[in-house]
Amino acid sequence: MKIVIAIDKFKDSASSVQIAQAATSAILQVCPQATVVTVPVADGGEGTVNAIAAALPHLRKIGCEVSAPLLELEPVNVEYLADDQNSTAIMELSAASGLWLVPQHLRNPMRTSTLGTGQMILDAIYRGFRHIVLGIGGSATNDGATGILAALGYEFLDSDQCHVFPCGENLARIATVDDSGVSQEVKDTRFTIICDVDNPLYGENGAAHIYGPQKGASPSEVEQLDHGLKNLASLMPDGVATTPGAGAAGGVGGGLMAFLNATLTPGIDAVLNALQFDQTISDADLIITGEGRIDGQTAMGKTAGGVLRAGKKNGIPVVAICGALDTQSQVDDMAFDGIFSIVQQPCTLNEAMDTNRCLRNVEVTVKQIMKLFLSHHI
Repeated sequence: MKIVIAIDKFKDSASSVQIAQAATSAILQVCPQATVVTVPVADGGEGTVNAIAAALPHLRKIGCEVSAPLLELEPVNVEYLADDQNSTAIMELSAASGLWLVPQHLRNPMRTSTLGTGQMILDAIYRGFRHIVLGIGGSATNDGATGILAALGYEFLDSDQCHVFPCGENLARIATVDDSGVSQEVKDTRFTIICDVDNPLYGENGAAHIYGPQKGASPSEVEQLDHGLKNLASLMPDGVATTPGAGAAGGVGGGLMAFLNATLTPGIDAVLNALQFDQTISDADLIITGEGRIDGQTAMGKTAGGVLRAGKKNGIPVVAICGALDTQSQVDDMAFDGIFSIVQQPCTLNEAMDTNRCLRNVEVTVKQIMKLFLSHHI
């Protein structure tokens, strides 16, 4: 019997690798003869580079130092993957501009910038890579990619032709975008953006309204950020701002599509393709997937939804585990063969997210899943 474990991290609780280890232990306790294959997975956010690196060990890692999301913070040491054969660099925005890099009391998307991510991209371009694959989940920013673009040579000017620093609070001041400083190397580079959301750039479902509060924005700041993104959209080609995914990572999706002609692709699909997931699961009897929260967004580009589609395409049962299950959303309409919350009893959020407790709960839950699965396959 072959069981494939492809579970994303439970954010702020346990990593994909830790959860896979706990699940493997549970499976082997119930079914010692089982073959367990673990596939670390991610959807373009934190953990994407590590997931791909684990599956493709021939790729080398390159490190560099870049600016933090807030310039007053210490510079950040980042790593990205180099696929030398295909002149491709694979990286994640969260490594340089992630919310996790900003202390809770300093989180403010009015002031944060993606400048560090742009510096990481520039490092790869200087090294000769001409295809950048960038996962953009987990950002601390709402700057419409102006930080990235500034690092690559774009300059943003106000109505008086004065320089505008690339951050959320300054978006409404931008009147002109000057690309005269963009090198030919940047122009010759192809950009593939992997993301897990389909929000437009601005509006009630846009970057600021949906994700701004999570990054520390007050209601009035959300309105300012949304107004700024709308202003930036006026400088973009028609249709970009309403393209699904334009609002990803505080508008990074839209900014890179508009100024770098980037291609957006669903995060989990790109990662599973890189991991040759269809080949891995071809002879599996069961797939166990999951993520921290399963809700109505799960089927729309999230990790568990992508694994589900791959499993169903190959005729393999797929069950999911999660920390939180939103029973108010239409999860019953998903095609999972079962969805199991690992929370075993009433507890506080902090207790539920404690790493050791989470891993114990994963083990207990996967044991029950295996007992149920075996009872139907004897």
